[in-house]
Amino acid sequence: MAKRKNILELTSDVVFKAFMLSDNTKEYKAKLLHLITGISYEELLHATYVSKEFPVNNKKDKRYRSDIVVDIDKHILNCEMNGQYYQGLFIKNNRYINKISGDSFDKGEDYLDIEDINQINIDNFTKYKGNKLVYEFSMYEKDTRELEEEGLKSYHIDLDYLRKKCYNKEELNELEEMLMLFIVKSFDELRGDIYMEPYMREAMQELERISQDEKIIGLYDAEKVDKKIRNTQIKGARMEGIVKGKIEGRAEGKLESQIEIARNLLKIGLPINQICEATSLSIFEIEELQK
Repeated sequence: MAKRKNILELTSDVVFKAFMLSDNTKEYKAKLLHLITGISYEELLHATYVSKEFPVNNKKDKRYRSDIVVDIDKHILNCEMNGQYYQGLFIKNNRYINKISGDSFDKGEDYLDIEDINQINIDNFTKYKGNKLVYEFSMYEKDTRELEEEGLKSYHIDLDYLRKKCYNKEELNELEEMLMLFIVKSFDELRGDIYMEPYMREAMQELERISQDEKIIGLYDAEKVDKKIRNTQIKGARMEGIVKGKIEGRAEGKLESQIEIARNLLKIGLPINQICEATSLSIFEIEELQK
């Protein structure tokens, strides 16, 4: 197979996991996660990276598979690559940290022995209104702003914000320059002395190697095709449901059309979270249609 001129997108689940699980990117990952969370670079340098499937406790439980879990002494990071937004995405991701938190709670010798748990969401879209790169969430009291629990945090990285800065030719800080690897399609787009640093060169070389791996290329292409098929199914089901709603001419036609779309998507086996995206129905409403 001919060598690809362009690099595969790090916003792909397949590429992201291969990159984050590689030993060749450990210095880049340690630096990146340090800048986001403030956790010690040295600790992160010796962290363990795994793609984890959480155990189910009974047959009614759903199976949860996180992107990357980073295990450090007294810290656990769950890193998620959110390539596309859909209703219920962040609810799903928060289930992961709840699972991790529960496991940590069960294993600890006492309540003070429980590990700090951080969720790192790399979002390939803009969801929040702050017009900034990094959003940090914790549980605060509404009026006094007192923190209820220090050990549980969620971060969101807005890649669209970074794209806008690049489009406007604004100066980038160190974290933004590192995250450029997530939005470029060719290393020719990168400028600046930081890309000559050993940890950046190693990360770029590993991304280039991944981009030439035939197995990963096959999975990457399949992922793209699958996404296009899902989008086509959603669009087709939406159009069919809207037409049916108009024909019925009911006052509640909008709801009826959404329900019809959901039924069509359930028939073709689309996951519930993607049906939520297509219909704006809640997970509960869609689950009711399955009964």
